[in-house]
Amino acid sequence: MIRPGKWQYGAAAYLFSANLFVFGSSTVVFAVLWHIALVTSSGAWMTYASLAGALPALLVAPFAGVWADRCRRNWLIMGSASGVSAATFALALVYLSHSHELWLLLAISAIRSVGNGLQTPAANALLPQLVPKDQVTRMNGLNQIVQSAMLLVSPLLAGYILSDLGMIWIFIVDAGTALLAVLSLATIRVAKVSTAAPERHAIVGGLRYVGRVPALTAFLLFTVVAFILIAPSSQLSTLYVNRTFGHGVWNLTFNELAWTAGASLGGFYIALHQHLPDKIRVIAVGMAGSGLAFAAMGLHDPFWLYLFFMFVSGIFYPILTAAQTIYIQETVAPAMMGRVFSLWQILSTGIYPIAMLGYGPLADQIPISEVFIVTGLLLVATAWGFDVRLHRLG
Repeated sequence: MIRPGKWQYGAAAYLFSANLFVFGSSTVVFAVLWHIALVTSSGAWMTYASLAGALPALLVAPFAGVWADRCRRNWLIMGSASGVSAATFALALVYLSHSHELWLLLAISAIRSVGNGLQTPAANALLPQLVPKDQVTRMNGLNQIVQSAMLLVSPLLAGYILSDLGMIWIFIVDAGTALLAVLSLATIRVAKVSTAAPERHAIVGGLRYVGRVPALTAFLLFTVVAFILIAPSSQLSTLYVNRTFGHGVWNLTFNELAWTAGASLGGFYIALHQHLPDKIRVIAVGMAGSGLAFAAMGLHDPFWLYLFFMFVSGIFYPILTAAQTIYIQETVAPAMMGRVFSLWQILSTGIYPIAMLGYGPLADQIPISEVFIVTGLLLVATAWGFDVRLHRLG
């Protein structure tokens, strides 16, 4: 139970730790992805990177959701973050001191993906435990703002380190931020949500729970379609910039900065609202706005105009994901929340590696710009279908 006037410290510690994790992890991800794109300029290698970065999280997420509903969520986050940072640093030393083989970078991405799969359901389910119900929307928006600020700084830092200091400093930054985040999260006292004996088939129980709620079933099915269509702009934009606008770390840096600057505005919009009266409509607008921006990114424009539409897509994406997060937090029973968030993770960002099995080879056969245009317009149509269907289900 949250006592009035006592929740602010827990919320602040949560925001501090969660976004330090984001900062360190995104710095590593940018550095690894950019290095692979600059060295190979290959759609196949971008597919390998996407699989390494998402498939392990997809595999571990169902179990992570169960653990998030059965364990103290802050300790689950701290344990996985500590293990991932230690393993990352060990592999980085092997990579830098011996072979410089690209598969080692893929291994680092895979290990970080396991950590992300373990942490995400627990982190999303932890916030409603720490703040009053009437503050959940506002705190999600504030989290989006701080996260966008971290994502604004991390590509700058990654670009500077890759250009001037060397890859080892990427991993030193990651280890340092993980340590600070763990120490912050350790100061929060979090009770287990459920003390009942675990179900024999807890993952199946989560699926059955979703199946009993038609609106939640439709919500997750539309999520699958939407994120399959989002995958090209998310996973291939680095390769697109490299091929279309020239090689160089700073082109890739500006690409990320444009998106994160827009994401900051999207997070600010959510933070302004103590309550979203029609989350379904907000999610649909987020899908449609993202789709239009993705289609415009595929037009043959100068780099600055491409960056503008990347900025616009950044505005809508956090609105989409924050509204989805709030929808789950406000409609799902607390004892089932970790499992539902793990399903959402699988069907949203976890779908990327499967989608990239098609998009990656396709990017070596046809212009990526055409993929952006077609998938962007299809995402707009999906937004319309989502809005109509979910409102009919109430």
